[in-house]
Formats: sequence, structure tokens, C-alpha cells
Amino acid sequence: MTLQPNRTVSSLPTGTALSRFIMVKALSRGDSMAAQVISEAWLDVPQVEATLALEGKAAVSPGTTTDATFAGPLAVYGVAAEAIALERGVSIVGQLIPKMRKVPFRAKVSVETGSGTGGAWVKEGDPTPVGKTGYVSLNQEVYKAQVIVALSKELLLVGNPDAEATIRTTTAAGMAAFLDGQFLTPTITLVAQTRPASVTNGAPAVTSTGSTAAAITTDLNAMLANITTAGSALVWIMKPMTAYRIAATLGTAAADVPRSLFGIPMILSLNSPQQITLLDASQVLYSDAGAIEISTTDQASLIMDSDPGAVVQANAAAAVHTALWQNDLFAVRISRWLAYQVARAGGVTYMTVSY
Repeated sequence: MTLQPNRTVSSLPTGTALSRFIMVKALSRGDSMAAQVISEAWLDVPQVEATLALEGKAAVSPGTTTDATFAGPLAVYGVAAEAIALERGVSIVGQLIPKMRKVPFRAKVSVETGSGTGGAWVKEGDPTPVGKTGYVSLNQEVYKAQVIVALSKELLLVGNPDAEATIRTTTAAGMAAFLDGQFLTPTITLVAQTRPASVTNGAPAVTSTGSTAAAITTDLNAMLANITTAGSALVWIMKPMTAYRIAATLGTAAADVPRSLFGIPMILSLNSPQQITLLDASQVLYSDAGAIEISTTDQASLIMDSDPGAVVQANAAAAVHTALWQNDLFAVRISRWLAYQVARAGGVTYMTVSY
């Protein structure tokens, strides 16, 4: 009999280290000694205390979860890993990652645009035909996505598992909702050095003809006709209620909803725009630094708007600022580095729906 070494298995929910790290950072307000004292109450989550210890060293530059040679290696297996896992678990983009083609940042990627080389039957004495195809080189830039989530100070009560759950789900859901909206909304265009275009931007759109069984069947077939790639990783993406209404209307033809529709896997998410998207994920180039940066404060004033820059530009004097300290709030800012782009035309189509 082979003896296995003892190992500790935590029964705490995934993301506990993330929520407690945020709570410690908010409660300590930048005081490293206070942070260490607070974290000692959570010996069952050593990642928190270890990460704080690295950040608090005074003889060198402060550690961050994005530093490849300092706190980064620890964070990959602790706080940052939990944050990324949570965000991917609730996001459309996260569910698509295994199907997409992962490439490095700022590396030229060759994508075939021709029909591919071919062969022919050749009789004795005849020349062999030469095949020809076409390629283009695509470059994947680096983009930073950020979101700020404002939370009530009451959630900082140490030892409150419900508060911990709220913090970890709210922060992860906030980033997931933003990324999914950017990924699928057709009006999101490429802005150089700022953001990638959505995968549906410029893609062929199908106009919905109605919500009857005949109309839905016709429209979904039209979407399938728009896909001109091999379709090796096709997936439907839509809101849950859209999928259930399709199932109720089509009956046995959609009996496998929510797992698949017409044999094609489905991703159902509230983060989807009010549309049905059909995507060949194998035609999407995806880059991800695998890093996440988390910071907190209660000493700031926020413009509570999804586009604060536009508010200021429209009328800076009229912009409403919310003081976090005065309103008993604290804010968590999450930063992610990633990029995506459709490598080949004909790999995505969408349809705006009312059901």
C-alpha cells in the first residue's frame, strides 16, 4: 500500500480568499500593520496573510498581483486565481475560452483566408497541379478592462459569511457583465490602444421575422446560412428567457434546450444583449495575461455612471460626485488585461429579438 502525504482540503467556498482580501484592504485603509492583524483572524485562508506580507515589505517596491517576480507567482495560486476563476465562471467569455484560439499578446498570427491547398488525381505522364491558398497576418494588441464596484461598509463585518459571499459574487459579476457586453454588443467598435471591437461588430445580421414557430425556424436557419467557416466550435449565445421561449414555441424541435439547439451547444447568460448570437469560437483569437489587479478605497468621490468621461465632457459642473466616506461606502477596482478579435469573416452572425 502506498501512503499519500497529508494535505489540507478547504471546505470554504471558492472565492473566500478574494472576498477576505478585499475586506482586509478596505478595513486597514493602507495600514500594513492593521492589515496583518486583521488577516490573522483568518488562518484558514493563508493566501490573504501571505499576499499582504509581500505587499507590506518596505525595503523594496510594494508587491502587486501583476508583478511577475514578486507577489504575482503567489497570487496566481491564491487571491488572483480565485478572482479570475470566479469571473470566468459567471461570464460568457470565460465559458468560450476553451473553444477559442489562444495567442500571445503583440504576436503576429497567420490566418488562412484562401480555400486551402488541394490535390488531384494524376494519370501517368501528366503534370501535378500546384495548390494555392492565401494568408493574412493579424496582430493582437493589449487592452485593459477596469470596473469599479461600490459596496456598503456593513459588508466589512468580519466573520459574516453572507457578506463575504456578496463581495465575491458582486465583484466577479461586475467584471463579467462588462466584458460580456463589450464582447457581444454589435455597436462596440475598435478604438486603437483603448478597446477591441466586439465579435459581432461588422458581422452579418439577420432581421427577426417574428416569434411564431415558423418565423423562429426560418430566422435560425438564416443565421446558420451566414456561417461560412467550418463551424467546428459553433455555439448559440442568448438570454435564458429567450432560450426558454424558443423551446416553448418549437416544442420537440428544441427539446434539448438549454444544453443545445439543433445539436449546437448553448450558452445562456443574463449578460447577453437582447439578441441571439451564433459564433464559431474557433475563429476567435483570444489573449489573456492571466493577471488581475485589485485595489480598494473609501477616500474618494465617484461619478456613479457607466461612462463618467462622457458625463464630464458634457457638463463638468453638473457632474454628480458621490463621496464614499460620507455615504458609508467603499469601492473595489478590478483590472484585467485581455484581447480578442474574429480571425476570419463568416464566423459569427447575430439577430436582435424581442422574445
